[in-house]
Amino acid sequence: MRRAEYRIVWPQIDDPQELNVMLAERLEEWAHAYKAEGEALALQKLLQRRFGSIPAEVVQSISRASVEQIDIWLDQVLDAGSLEDLFGPPAL
Repeated sequence: MRRAEYRIVWPQIDDPQELNVMLAERLEEWAHAYKAEGEALALQKLLQRRFGSIPAEVVQSISRASVEQIDIWLDQVLDAGSLEDLFGPPAL
């Protein structure tokens, strides 16, 4: 069942091609967000397996990071000797 709060309000569209472009843009945004979320979760899992418990500030850094930064950390995680090697010293 659809719930009222999930309804999408569509703007007035006069040209069907405009709708195709708008949907393509939206799908690209969703794909990028999905990729970022998946990579962030993968990084957290690798960090936890490698170093044990992950401090909240590291989780926050990952959640705020760009996909490019997460890719860099993913490339470095197997060679890092500690969380500090990747994220620097903990904030005091």
